[in-house]
Amino acid sequence: MTAADASANATDSQEPVREWEELGGGVFSRSHYRRAANGVIPYQVFLERAGERNISVDRLSTAPAAVAAAIASEVAAQRDPPRSFYGWAVISAEHAMEAGCYVQASPLPGNPYHADIIMPDSILDNREEQRLYSVALAGKADWRPWQPPEMDGSES
Repeated sequence: MTAADASANATDSQEPVREWEELGGGVFSRSHYRRAANGVIPYQVFLERAGERNISVDRLSTAPAAVAAAIASEVAAQRDPPRSFYGWAVISAEHAMEAGCYVQASPLPGNPYHADIIMPDSILDNREEQRLYSVALAGKADWRPWQPPEMDGSES
């Protein structure tokens, strides 16, 4: 299945995010990948531009893994400069809420599994507070690398 086919199987993506869902912040930086692979999720994975409350994530509990990875790979390729996709910093919706954030489904064209972790209004003009929320989220996240399934020759 490709990212373009995702909408056909995305009926759950329109539903509100449930507490038990796993949310993945894409890792597109080699240095962030190395740190995450060594057990330290970089807080920058959950840090957007100054004053930006919404943190873009994928609903990994809803999306088939290969589809979520295809979408993330497309996002990486569209960055300027183009990047690679290494995996996700994964946090439960419950842990994001415990950190003081709100979680909302926000499907996008090409990514019906998109959601936002939303920080409080107080970060709008307080970059340090925004960083503190990002650090709290990263501290509750786990690393999930993405390695495409190997071709075994059985597919034609």
